[in-house]
Amino acid sequence: MKNNVIGCVDGSPSTGAVCDYAAWAAAGLSAPLTLLHVVEKDGHPAVSDLSGIIGIDSKELLTEELVRVEGERNRLLRAQGNVILSGCAGRLALAGHSAVRQLQMHGVLDEILTELDDVRLMVMGRRGSEHQVGSHLESVIRLQKQPVLVVPETFTAPSRVLFAWDGSEASRKNLTRLTLSPLLRDLTCHVVMVNGDEASLLDARLILETAGIPAEARLLKDDSVPHALGLYAEENEIDFIVMGAWAHTRLRQFFIGSNTSTMLAESRQPLLMLR
Repeated sequence: MKNNVIGCVDGSPSTGAVCDYAAWAAAGLSAPLTLLHVVEKDGHPAVSDLSGIIGIDSKELLTEELVRVEGERNRLLRAQGNVILSGCAGRLALAGHSAVRQLQMHGVLDEILTELDDVRLMVMGRRGSEHQVGSHLESVIRLQKQPVLVVPETFTAPSRVLFAWDGSEASRKNLTRLTLSPLLRDLTCHVVMVNGDEASLLDARLILETAGIPAEARLLKDDSVPHALGLYAEENEIDFIVMGAWAHTRLRQFFIGSNTSTMLAESRQPLLMLR
């Protein structure tokens, strides 16, 4: 899966948008597209030690039945996953994306997503089905080495992008990475800083303009970083937000603290998380 864009699909309401954003990203990056469905390992084994509760004969009969039921459950989940994958591939084929790889894996979702090799970008839905992609967002964002694009339930082709700048060295590296990426080229760019200083913000705009990317720069004041960014995004019709997931500032607290769930739940825009 060399340099793949991975669309994580689970049949939740975000699945269609995951397909569309993954296809948009793959086209922009000229990268292969893979649809991934994970049959997650059940953390509650069907077979338990019932010694001392029921007789030996009854225990053996019940154990055999539980094993059979668990096997049937896994078979049905795999079949369901194949239906989801084929449906997503069909959706993309109708939109002109025929070279799409379908991949199904079984195990612990967090471990699978963080151990995938040759991933250029991972696309995940903000709201997943029970025990599926959406419910694992925070842990995947913390562990994933590559950028993660978290998308809402509907697709809108991005035209205005907001980069959340915090003045850190990590933020500088991420902004420089974006200037080298074809993904956000030709989009109207806004670089926004919350509770920082004007000189730092102008430095960010200079990075973009030096790369030939015109940008609007705005310094905001607010007690809440998520509130300030969200309000700015709504007022300026931003349809794509880029943020660093590990900046050593208030943004770091924002991403790995209690505000993470709030932003993921309330933001109407797709969020591209960079490390």
